[in-house]
Amino acid sequence: MQAAVSQLEGNRQDLAHLRHFPDFERSFTPEAKAAFAVALSAMEQRAGDLDRAGLAMATAKAVALADNGHTNVVGLVGDRSFNAVPIRLGWFADGLFVVAAAEDQSDLLGGQILGANGKATDALVEALQPYVGGPANLAKEFAPNFLISPELLHAAGLAETAGSSTYDIRLADGSVILIELAAKPGTQGPQNTNFWPARDLSPIAQNTSTPGWRHVLDRIALPAYLSRPDSNYWHSYPLPDLLYVQINRVRDQAPLDLSQYLSDMLDESAEKPIRNAIVDLRFNNGGNYVLSADFARRLPKLLPPTGRLFILTSGNTFSAAISTAAWLKYFGGARVTIIGETVGDRMQFWGEGGLTVLPNSKLAIRYSTGFHDWEHGCSLSQLRTCFLLNYIYDVPGGSLEPAVTAKPTFADYVAGKDRAMSVVMDLLATDGPSG
Repeated sequence: MQAAVSQLEGNRQDLAHLRHFPDFERSFTPEAKAAFAVALSAMEQRAGDLDRAGLAMATAKAVALADNGHTNVVGLVGDRSFNAVPIRLGWFADGLFVVAAAEDQSDLLGGQILGANGKATDALVEALQPYVGGPANLAKEFAPNFLISPELLHAAGLAETAGSSTYDIRLADGSVILIELAAKPGTQGPQNTNFWPARDLSPIAQNTSTPGWRHVLDRIALPAYLSRPDSNYWHSYPLPDLLYVQINRVRDQAPLDLSQYLSDMLDESAEKPIRNAIVDLRFNNGGNYVLSADFARRLPKLLPPTGRLFILTSGNTFSAAISTAAWLKYFGGARVTIIGETVGDRMQFWGEGGLTVLPNSKLAIRYSTGFHDWEHGCSLSQLRTCFLLNYIYDVPGGSLEPAVTAKPTFADYVAGKDRAMSVVMDLLATDGPSG
């Protein structure tokens, strides 16, 4: 392919590449595939007018017609090849709040985002939903990525200019201000993985902890669930008979592979008087589900018949984390209690697949090739659609809806409290002392 010499030519080359997307994206229904073709034709008609952000958002909206959580344009986030205002945002039970800010905007820390560019926060989230495939709560999880980037908001018709956004913020002292924040260019190049905004909830080893930035938890004693966000897996014993393991990604990490780490942990726990266990999947966006399969079978066997197994979930519990939760529930049976929030995808979804990258804009698009059903399990009638390994590994896990809904309020968060863990400890206290 010859190098493009204009925006028009570059976009035409990218859109020609995008024309082939339905050839390998298997989640499209015939109706969605037809709608994708219409959307692509409309993009071709205005190819000369689309800057990179415009192309990105138009492509995202077209691809999201698949309505599949794994089928998206990835890397659509402020500061990652798109501009960003100097704040970072996090969701809580009572709304969207500023959790980090550049030093010169530190007075905004702890402020609640009531709206932006003349639109209420809920309206903005609803308007952004068509740009993210899958259920509505997944789009809400990703909304902060867009809301910090005037460039992306402008491309979606949600800002008058690509250079700044005006935010309605209720400050920590209760006063409400209207403030225009200018954006700075992204400091990172095109991304080939999604960034999950909930990562910003922890100040540990983040860009927002570097000089020039402040975090709302900078001087707060961190609760365990926020203490090791970049560790793919770790564990502790909050009580002599209680195992806590947080799996943040179903991926290997040095010095010990995930499956080996979990196996060693269970061997270690078998030598202790473990009665109950907590598996924290609240920040787990997935990976290679094979790596956690043996663990999910073995852990329930470690617990006595009267023991309890708690699974902590959130809207960030996604993909292989959903598989892990389904196994734990299936093999744990009546001893399992799910606490937290609805997971970030439906129980039936398309996954696997890979990435395709548009040649000029370098936008990366995730496509999906294998079907999963973690509620009922794959049937023989789905042999041509289900991911083949599911016929070895999947289980009819049933619903993963929480038995107890628990999401921290902002006040919980800044006080260093973990509401889900508090629920667990209350339930264990109700059970009475170990015997």
